[in-house]
Amino acid sequence: MTLFENKKVFYPKVEEALSQMGYIFYSEDKIKGKGRSHMSKPDYIAVKEDCLIIGEIKSSNEGPKSGSWRQVQNSDTDGFKVVRAAVRKREKNGEVLKEVGGHEIIIRGQIPDYVRKIGRTYDLPVALNDNTIIKGGYSFPSSETVNVENALYNCNINLFDKIETDNGTITVIYTL
Repeated sequence: MTLFENKKVFYPKVEEALSQMGYIFYSEDKIKGKGRSHMSKPDYIAVKEDCLIIGEIKSSNEGPKSGSWRQVQNSDTDGFKVVRAAVRKREKNGEVLKEVGGHEIIIRGQIPDYVRKIGRTYDLPVALNDNTIIKGGYSFPSSETVNVENALYNCNINLFDKIETDNGTITVIYTL
């Protein structure tokens, strides 16, 4: 893996890793957006048996210290806005490093926000049944492992699964 990989290089590696683990992978371009906020949709949806994962991918070019991760967007739900503000405040007060806080924003804010938007800003590419469990999925470069583990700890999240391959990607799957 090069030090900084862009989306076009990194995203296919995430798809490969999840597919190797038996997940049916639907990339962002296969997720149909709806309405004015049609671009507010996850980077991927992965399905395996009765587990549906709403996933976000951050390549090494999309670092957790980026100011854009902390700025409220017009499409943010109120819950997501609260998470962004709380993390910014904790970072400002020196309670959490930006390297960790950025991941908290994705884990506690962005992915749950996408779940709330199912049927509003995008449609699922598969039908749900009564047994389907929706989980969060966060895919990132292996170089961010310690920061993501600290963020998961801060968010009080227990992992359902961790997919680690030799292609430089890690995906954590967790209960929302």
